[in-house]
Amino acid sequence: MGSLAKTVKREIAMATRREIESVLIDADDDMRTAIRKLCACGKYVLFVSEGRRLKGALADGDIRRFLLKNGSLDARVRDAANFKPDFLFETERERAEQFVWDNKLTALPIVDEDMNILDIVFLHDSVNPDDASIRVLERRDMEMVLGFFDQMSGSTRAMFNRGDANRIRIIEHLNRSAEDNQMHFAAVVKGDDGEEKMVGYVFLWDLDTKIPWLGIAVREDWKGHHLGRRLLQHLDDYLKPRGYGGVMLTSVPANVRAHSLYTRMGFEYYGVYPDSEFLYIKRYTA
Repeated sequence: MGSLAKTVKREIAMATRREIESVLIDADDDMRTAIRKLCACGKYVLFVSEGRRLKGALADGDIRRFLLKNGSLDARVRDAANFKPDFLFETERERAEQFVWDNKLTALPIVDEDMNILDIVFLHDSVNPDDASIRVLERRDMEMVLGFFDQMSGSTRAMFNRGDANRIRIIEHLNRSAEDNQMHFAAVVKGDDGEEKMVGYVFLWDLDTKIPWLGIAVREDWKGHHLGRRLLQHLDDYLKPRGYGGVMLTSVPANVRAHSLYTRMGFEYYGVYPDSEFLYIKRYTA
């Protein structure tokens, strides 16, 4: 088993009272409230409730799909939620761990006979981002790069690789022999066989300007474990000593978790870009 598998530990844990309260939301709350709650609690799903009574679930994927279909941030949670959520009764609690594994859940409510939430079983994936090394991509990495794009979920492709634009960009970059004002970095981990696997990707273009553009993506099973933060820090460490004034990016409105990351990393929201994506800029100089 390679080191990638070794660094991904999954543990079943029961929720604290505070954790339960942090993931409950009312069906009449708006989508902005839901996004703020998801970012604040650090989970992948909220549970729609009346008091403690379970009514539904709203995952970050539900929000992305809703917004990608031109749903409004002013819409109610009920417009995007799943009102047939997975759950187990208290009498079935001993089945919870296997149920979570079998159904690939990140959270499972345990309820009483009146559907009141008594507990929530969380699946915690602990990935150490420091296990990955970050290096410049080279032509020899083509197969690894294509594998990284192939593993992307549909929602990731819609947000990061619309029209296959970023896959085409890296293929053309790796096949070039001349300078193209781009830099492409990969976060990689090595298996016991010495083979590398790409778990993160960040790139720069328009490096002939004072504030270049960036793009960033993280492997599906490494999301939520601060690798994105490390990749963005790597860009800061690359750009600042070279005299750049900052860096900027655009992000689709549905990419709610990424927006929280950008803000924490010092990016400022500058409004809506002409392509309808949100514009974020991080300035190194005043």
